[in-house]
Amino acid sequence: MSRRHSQPSHHKSPHELRLWAIVDSLVTDVSEKAAYLAFAQELMYAQRRSERPGRSESRGQRPESRVAGYTPEPIKRIVMKWFQRGLSGRLMWLIGQEVLGGG
Repeated sequence: MSRRHSQPSHHKSPHELRLWAIVDSLVTDVSEKAAYLAFAQELMYAQRRSERPGRSESRGQRPESRVAGYTPEPIKRIVMKWFQRGLSGRLMWLIGQEVLGGG
């Protein structure tokens, strides 16, 4: 049985490196960076998933309800989940602007 090891930093994808840079620039408490990175990863995944062609129509949502390439409902759920886990709303807002807005 093989063990799963995290990749060395030189093998991380450009997206992963971008998320690390965003979180590192905004979060000063080293002990909280992992949680904010997980939040940023979840946001990025939700955005990518909702940007797939035909995604809004297949879920019964009107195409005009899409804002900036993603539907807000999954994003709201993600933000609420992490807010309830104790993350700062201000930091989540700043990270969200960078991740979803392209910074």
